[in-house]
Amino acid sequence: MKLLKYLILIVCFVFPFKSAEADTVCLKDGGQVQGIVVENYQQSIVLSTINGEKRFDKVDVKDILYDKKEQNLVKLGDYYQQNRNLAKAYTYYKKAYELNPDYKEAKDKFIYIRSTLLRNPEKQFKDDMARKQALFKESGKLYNPKVDKISITEEERFKEATGLVLVSDNGMSKVVSVAPHSAAAESGMNAGDIIVSIWGRLTGYIDLGLIMEMILESPSPEIIMSVERRVVMHSSGKQVRSLDDIGLSLKMQEDGLTVSSLSRGSKAARSGLMGGDIITDIDGASVRYMPFSDAKSKISNSLFTGNLTFDIVRDLVLWRKEIRE
Repeated sequence: MKLLKYLILIVCFVFPFKSAEADTVCLKDGGQVQGIVVENYQQSIVLSTINGEKRFDKVDVKDILYDKKEQNLVKLGDYYQQNRNLAKAYTYYKKAYELNPDYKEAKDKFIYIRSTLLRNPEKQFKDDMARKQALFKESGKLYNPKVDKISITEEERFKEATGLVLVSDNGMSKVVSVAPHSAAAESGMNAGDIIVSIWGRLTGYIDLGLIMEMILESPSPEIIMSVERRVVMHSSGKQVRSLDDIGLSLKMQEDGLTVSSLSRGSKAARSGLMGGDIITDIDGASVRYMPFSDAKSKISNSLFTGNLTFDIVRDLVLWRKEIRE
């Protein structure tokens, strides 16, 4: 614990004097690399540097010092959550969210921990009642003839609770099918979607079993997740002078190029885009480092020459259904 407090002091007092807008990856071999952490998976991170993007395996990383205070607060929240100190985790996630309400990871994790803390007493009560009922049955005071139960697999339990069938596709969790009228169908999830995060935690390169466990064992039936999806806008063969011609408004936010609004009945709306969608690729070209004006021009030019494809990330809320034991 003393070591943790010492590291916190380093982060809070030394880190602000570093150059602006730079995260630091501290390697176990003593080296340090500066840049911006653009992807943070369970086993690796991707750092954008002046020499391009670099991937580091977590086993080689000693620590990550973030430039922004809210990111360091989330990191502390993660530490306490992993050590099952939910009250402490809640405090740090809440501070991060209050500091930057637009920081999606802080918001998702704050909501998750708050929901967990609210439901813990309810779960404890149900567990206590189950134990008492078991003791009551064993004492012979309650007649309960033995009935053979048919066990179901984890995949069957997951499908019953969500309506989803998943496969691993190049390290990502891909939706194979969505059962009609299921929780996933009601959330707006489609076959072909890629689950990219659950409660703000990136799910790339995580085992499918753990993905299902994260959803099935969540203390709240309300699951906030993000999916990646391809949207196709068909060409009209006419010159698009501005995005207003197709009913699309964009803005650049902290999370990326975002759909701010759509005109009802417009070409953009009919394509399947929705307000709040984050556009990650336009016709296969990443927009991560693309200037805003270039992105708008690319959309206009692509629609004139042919169909236009967007890769988008969309936030969804899945209400998990009760399942058989």
